[in-house]
Amino acid sequence: SHIRRKDLTTAAPVTVISREQVVASGRTSIGEFLQTLPEQGNALNTSVNNGGDGSTRISLRGLGSNRTLVLVNGRRFVPGGTGADSSVDLNSIPTAAIERIEILKDGASAIYGSDALGGVVNIITRRNFNGVDAAAYGGASPHGDGATYDLNVTMGSTGERGNIMFGAGYTKQNPIFAGDRDYSKLPRAYDATGKTNPLKTIGEYNTGSSFIPEGYFSTAAMRGVSPTAGNKQWTDLLAKYPTATSFVRDPTALLGYRPFVPFLLKPNGDAYNFQPENYLVTPQERFQLFSSGDVRLGDVARGFFEASFVNRKSSQVLASEPLGTRGEAVVVTAGNVYNPFGRDFVDIRRRLVEFGTRTYNQDINTFRVVGGLDGTLGDSFGPLQGFFWELSANYGRTQSDQIKGGNLRLSQLKAALGDSFIGADGVARCGKSASTVIPGCVPLNLFGGPGSILPDQIPNLTYTGTARGINQQVSLQANVSGELFPLFADRPIGLAAGYEYRNLQGSFIPDPITVAGDTTGNKGLITQGKYYVNEGYAELSVPVINHVPLAESVEATAAVRAFRYSNFGSDYTYKFGGRWQVVRDFTFRGTYSTAFRAPSISDLYLGQADGFPPVTDPCRNLVNVDPASPLYKACIAQGVPTTGSRDIATQIRTQSGGNPNLKPETAKIFTAGIVLEPSMVKNLTITVDYYNIQIDQTISSYGASNILGGCYSGSSPQYCDLIKRDGNGVISNIFNLNANVGQERTSGVDVAMRYALPTEVGRFGAQFDGTWLQRYDRTLADGTVIHGKGAYDLAGSLIDGMYPAIKFNAGLSWGFRGLGLGVNTRFVGSFTECGDQNGDFSGSGKCYLNSTYSRRVKAYNVYDVFVGYTLASQLGKTAILAGVNNLFDKAPVVIYNGFTAASDPATYDFVGRFPYVRLSHTY
Repeated sequence: SHIRRKDLTTAAPVTVISREQVVASGRTSIGEFLQTLPEQGNALNTSVNNGGDGSTRISLRGLGSNRTLVLVNGRRFVPGGTGADSSVDLNSIPTAAIERIEILKDGASAIYGSDALGGVVNIITRRNFNGVDAAAYGGASPHGDGATYDLNVTMGSTGERGNIMFGAGYTKQNPIFAGDRDYSKLPRAYDATGKTNPLKTIGEYNTGSSFIPEGYFSTAAMRGVSPTAGNKQWTDLLAKYPTATSFVRDPTALLGYRPFVPFLLKPNGDAYNFQPENYLVTPQERFQLFSSGDVRLGDVARGFFEASFVNRKSSQVLASEPLGTRGEAVVVTAGNVYNPFGRDFVDIRRRLVEFGTRTYNQDINTFRVVGGLDGTLGDSFGPLQGFFWELSANYGRTQSDQIKGGNLRLSQLKAALGDSFIGADGVARCGKSASTVIPGCVPLNLFGGPGSILPDQIPNLTYTGTARGINQQVSLQANVSGELFPLFADRPIGLAAGYEYRNLQGSFIPDPITVAGDTTGNKGLITQGKYYVNEGYAELSVPVINHVPLAESVEATAAVRAFRYSNFGSDYTYKFGGRWQVVRDFTFRGTYSTAFRAPSISDLYLGQADGFPPVTDPCRNLVNVDPASPLYKACIAQGVPTTGSRDIATQIRTQSGGNPNLKPETAKIFTAGIVLEPSMVKNLTITVDYYNIQIDQTISSYGASNILGGCYSGSSPQYCDLIKRDGNGVISNIFNLNANVGQERTSGVDVAMRYALPTEVGRFGAQFDGTWLQRYDRTLADGTVIHGKGAYDLAGSLIDGMYPAIKFNAGLSWGFRGLGLGVNTRFVGSFTECGDQNGDFSGSGKCYLNSTYSRRVKAYNVYDVFVGYTLASQLGKTAILAGVNNLFDKAPVVIYNGFTAASDPATYDFVGRFPYVRLSHTY
């Protein structure tokens, strides 16, 4: 609320987290702490390696980080990330500056504007600090990895004229590799029928990528060319293995090659284990500066400022380039000197281990400064006497450089795999003859197995790409608030009103090679755009009556906000609320509001870019499929052979992008709750709050898995138009652009309890925060309703899809004089994941499409413990805190449809047991 008040009990549910709670958690990032809350779900963090960028975000109600508004001292913080981002990166907010965190679990568009659909996180920084506070933190996994260090110092001085505070901090988080944990060192899959894996076994098996160092090539040929065309070595190979459709290099085989065995790792198959090369937890380094202060300007005004700067360096590492000639439209010609078969190859897959891993390194600077004047109107203002006023300007900018390596130049690759010859000096050269030599080109060998790509074949093919991006926000605000007159209560009516101008711009500019599409892997165009908005709001708090029977206090609230956006026009939102304290021990409260989310720069102007989500082709094997089924008919209609596409890829190229014609999302939000503070049990507070949120015109993409599922189940045949196949019936692209696609509805109940018991032997404390999810439904553009609660059906991206029915945090603590200790537990309930129509659990399975094959993912529970001691002396206070997070080294649960380590990095702890120590001194 913009209304200044002493009574913190409001009509809307609010959770307040103290600085001490954050410190006691043993976490160095405010984002890491907030992601443990039961109301939060499915947000990006540093455990997302493939698809991550080092950011940590928050998504209240699991509605998406772009639907959670993040404020610092009641003002917007600039979006963070690599450029043109739609939400705040919590790693860009200095942790040492935080005093407390207020979380509004209700819609607040009428009060704060766009984005506050799931709720609001308001981070309050330290003020009027006088003295010096220095702290050092260190922790590491018993595996010897993941070491984290944090150093910070805060200094402040307060006097009669005002105060000044300055702080600095440094944080370093070291990486953990997926190969260094038992649960993630091998890719895991599940076959419910025995039809998916070559062993024909039912249950879990270890799988891998078909992009292997040995190289794999198929019999697929260009349209109009017989697959049997080739030299004698090729026809001999086909004669020996007449039913094989793909081959792999094997020096022990009679002909040097044999049929390729997909899906299974050695010794049972040929698939490649990419996990040891991938980060499980990504590294990052942060340097933070912040300052704030104010000065009195006579008796009528005060000048104030806030400033912060954070530099983040982070990185991600993926396994070596998985080169697929079919996906890149590259042909290995019959005239290539390393091609032993005298035919053109359109489908060769090779893991280019000789080129090293793929790397992505971010260097991001986030700067924010706020300045303004405030004060209280004097006697000369008549009825407005005593009103508080504030004028402020807020400027924030995130600027990023991202450097990537490990991809190949596509044009150079085509030349290196085209015709070549051996010169008179015995050196292989690109071109058909000495008169047509391609300068700088060295022929590439994809047929010789690991180590056959020599150092001279590499330099001309690789490149280092630098992408640059910005997020910038400028805001001007004018606010006034005060008290009018009382009705039948002691407190008068409160009024707040104000105006805000906000200008946002963002861009993400990939390197020129990526923009030109001259790269293997993900290609992408430039994202760039801006818009501005003018907004005005008014807010009213009306204490109706108090201190009468059955109405100790009755209060009504209302707010309205009108806005005009430069890119889509005008509208307004409103909110009503009420609080009825029947007696001092018992209070009813509730709100109803409308809300909206304006399309972000990324939503509107995202340059079309490639991605490779974890999905498989439903048409890859039609041998045992009923010809009368929708699946079979849809596959044949798209030109797939009657035997199937034979595409064994577990990730498929998908093209995403923005849409400048998007409309805002709109929402209706209802909350109702009770607050119990029994006078017979002092220091006990219990709150129970129901929430119901409906979002219309949701801005999203259809999702690759939903496109495939809707097309081939027959439920959404129009989705088939979004799937592009090549001449052999193999999927070459899935078009998944942004759109106003449907509706999201969620509801549930939050329960919170706080209890403190002071005794002669210390102060005991207990707390509980839990959420019961009643439903989470997503309606697609075609009217299909997906029930996300308790099913892994909404996993349309890397981290979207975890909606268990029950989540809660609970803790016990004890403190006596300077000693304190506690134990906290975090619980995530169980849910169901499903396989596809063949019983395959690999990303395409959806319970709403096919619930024949399902498995229950078990519940998850971790425990954290800590002990601390504070010693006071003439030199100040010295405190030491030691603890262990994930005390029993609980591994993440297995989700076979999960993209990262067969689990979910946004929900589960990927580090394992983590002991730490924190030493601080204040004077």
